[in-house]
Amino acid sequence: MNLVILTGRLTRDPELKFGQSGKAYSRFSLAVDRPFAKGEADFINCVAFGKTAELIGEYLRKGRKVGVQGRIQMNRYEMNGEKRTSYDVLVDTVEFLESKNGAVDDSSLSSGNYSDGYQKAAEPVKSAPVGNDFDDDEFPF
Repeated sequence: MNLVILTGRLTRDPELKFGQSGKAYSRFSLAVDRPFAKGEADFINCVAFGKTAELIGEYLRKGRKVGVQGRIQMNRYEMNGEKRTSYDVLVDTVEFLESKNGAVDDSSLSSGNYSDGYQKAAEPVKSAPVGNDFDDDEFPF
């Protein structure tokens, strides 16, 4: 399974471009804080396609906090005779974690359910505790 979920801030304004086929794509980089290492961050390159890319290009700017979900892709290429490898997160969905003025907000915008404005995030559903309805000897682990 190849699944990546990140929360971070954009390190620069996203680049919105269109390929030869006319399909939109957007490249951006996220600064993701390292857990238990105050002041340290990883800088993750991301790329989105289609409507997701258009939303990112139109609404996001440097410093905005976002959540992304996608998958990792490895790219190999040659530059000046030297073989190189890079890793990108191919973004499937994005959530805006702040309002335009930078304050934390409970509105979110997901590329999967976009409408003309922000939508209120769904309240978490509390589930009943799950009982131990199986025999421990049934499973070998």
